[in-house]
Amino acid sequence: MNFDKKYCTSQINGTVYMTTMKNLSEEQLTKLNAGAGEIYLSNIPKKCSAKRIMQVAVKLGEVYMLRNKIDFLRDSRGFAYLQYINETHMKNTMHALQQLFWNAKLGIRVRKSRNQRRLLLNNVDRLSPVQVYHELSKYSQYIKLCVHEVQPYYYIYVIEYRNNDKAAIAHHMLRSKMGHFGANAYIEWLDKYQENNTSQTLPSCCLQLQQPVTEQQLPAIHEKSEH
Repeated sequence: MNFDKKYCTSQINGTVYMTTMKNLSEEQLTKLNAGAGEIYLSNIPKKCSAKRIMQVAVKLGEVYMLRNKIDFLRDSRGFAYLQYINETHMKNTMHALQQLFWNAKLGIRVRKSRNQRRLLLNNVDRLSPVQVYHELSKYSQYIKLCVHEVQPYYYIYVIEYRNNDKAAIAHHMLRSKMGHFGANAYIEWLDKYQENNTSQTLPSCCLQLQQPVTEQQLPAIHEKSEH
């Protein structure tokens, strides 16, 4: 197969993308971009390239996108994400794909992706929720920001993205911008926070900021959320 004619290859930071050039419907794109049918590949050999993975994957059908994680030497970091255009019958697809990787002696393991797409921002200093909302908007395009009031005037922020890929890019970007949120501020994956804090649960979400808001609107939004 001539991959150059069917797939576009690009790289952003430590991710190599191979994406179909096929024209898809808006409905298909919406579902796929939200992570439909995403497969998680692990145990990828260090010298296994994105193209080699694709050579095996396309035997089962047309691939929408492969996201292969690499290091600064362009060697595999051991994991990647794969989506087929036809995301139905995923259980059978994953079983067949696992067999293909075994037959190719690659040792790659296949399982359903958890499509993690929520980040947690904690230990923000001095900034109000609305200020955090606007500051976050400078660095990433999220679809929802939930503000959890743990104690009076102490908040934890859960940032939701369209898919795992957008969240991973934002995580990389925001880690370098933590100084804007306070000396002790940090960003991490929500599921990691929950795993490390099994005895704690986040309080009910008091604010959901999904559209431009101002400091003047905040009291009214907060009051409404408490009813």
